[in-house]
Amino acid sequence: MANDLDSFVDDVDDTLCAVCFDTLEEELNNEKSEPRPCLTKLTSKNVKCPLFVTWNFKDGDDEELRGCIGTLEPTSLSNLKRYAHMSAFQDSRFSPISAPELEKLVCKLSLLHSYELCKNYLDWEVGKHGVLLEFEVNGQGYSATYLPEVALEHNMTKEVAIEQLIRKSGYRGRVTDSLLSSLQVTRYQSKKVKMDYGEYKKYANQN
Repeated sequence: MANDLDSFVDDVDDTLCAVCFDTLEEELNNEKSEPRPCLTKLTSKNVKCPLFVTWNFKDGDDEELRGCIGTLEPTSLSNLKRYAHMSAFQDSRFSPISAPELEKLVCKLSLLHSYELCKNYLDWEVGKHGVLLEFEVNGQGYSATYLPEVALEHNMTKEVAIEQLIRKSGYRGRVTDSLLSSLQVTRYQSKKVKMDYGEYKKYANQN
């Protein structure tokens, strides 16, 4: 029986990012790694959740996106390495990550949990909740989502975020009060962990 992440959030820590770095080391440097206890613990409980793996290239205090791929469908955490690989080497917006970049990489992992149907389209908090918006117009369905950090990082109000999501969904008609009241909005939270390459090597050498 599968379990969602809600009951296991406290079992998630930044060492899950080491699993993602292991994937890159295996691909780029032919390094072999042992299963990490943090991942084994969660997979043994058959935990499933939506997730996103993000790679950033660190230059001083600045970070530049190098890849981000995930899924909004609940997936077994046994697939974490697959998504780490896809985000590093198959994000069509970027060239594949190369070995010389490794020491400047930062891994960020978002595990989504606590999905709740909103009472209305404003029933969520900027910075705390991600939002999944779904609606139908003339028999055509539309949907789009923002992860919890998006509205905060772009200084969006809830109203602006919802309107931007409507456009992101591909809908090009007028945004009327009637449309807004018809929206089905689901809010969710994200457990975020991160690790840079230096922290990874230190952890790997100790474990």
